[in-house]
Amino acid sequence: MEAFFESAKQIIITVFSLLFLPLSIMISPVESYEAKNPDELKTSFTVLSDIHIEGNNYQTFKEYSEILKEVKHNKHSDTLVFLGDNTMNGQDIESIFFFGALKNTKPAKNLIIAPGNHDYANGTGGYDKMAERFLKYANFAGCEVQTNNYYKIIDGYYFIVLTTESDSVNGIDISDEQLTWLTEVLNEASKEDKPAFVISHHPVNYIEKGPHDRLSNVLDDYENVIFFCGHTHAALSPHSVSEVNGVLSVNVPKSTEHAVEGYETGIGAVVEVYEKEVLLRFRDFDDGKWVNGYEYTFEF
Repeated sequence: MEAFFESAKQIIITVFSLLFLPLSIMISPVESYEAKNPDELKTSFTVLSDIHIEGNNYQTFKEYSEILKEVKHNKHSDTLVFLGDNTMNGQDIESIFFFGALKNTKPAKNLIIAPGNHDYANGTGGYDKMAERFLKYANFAGCEVQTNNYYKIIDGYYFIVLTTESDSVNGIDISDEQLTWLTEVLNEASKEDKPAFVISHHPVNYIEKGPHDRLSNVLDDYENVIFFCGHTHAALSPHSVSEVNGVLSVNVPKSTEHAVEGYETGIGAVVEVYEKEVLLRFRDFDDGKWVNGYEYTFEF
């Protein structure tokens, strides 16, 4: 694995130079877009989910490249967040495509990348190997983390990433130890009168082992927490932003390809943080437009 990874790092620039040359011609130019109140902005980030890069699926990679190009044109977004299932099977070639694109395009100053069940080979075994592989590629892309669950403080705001701890597929297998760690980080975050953002591939009530409220019971003890998740591939609806087990949750649709009939592709969330409120808007990165009717303001 080490030999392969070192070799991949040497050839990755060449591979993506060849891939992005035709893509840069094929992809339409995009215009930059701004925050609603740029002079008052504290921080801003973009959230994408379920990219599902697959080694033999060029269309998905092309659309992913289009989204990255659009994200990079946000004048004020400091951070790009991925909610997991970045790859289809966690394979090296898929990881080279997904993380290599980030390495080469540098769509945002900061990266927050969560792993999903597909990044861990989707229940087919080899969790430890896949977890180690994810970590190596994430660091190669510039994520700069030591473990698969971690937190970063960006512009004074906490971003807390959770991970499943086994070959789970339809839920997060979260240990008491990780919940204790989460509690400790939230205790630190709550000392600041600011919102904290918890990042998970699975929804807050998708618990693999034990009561379905194990995670939400921890989060519900803290004010000013917004929980971001993916996994379901659900199209945008009034349920995309809602309280789940008492936790303010944002379920981001699958950002590439069609999940269901009539589903809009290229959808992601753009979050703007101000002194006393958080503005959440959904954007169609394929068309370069905001999605009408999906704008939310949370006051803190």
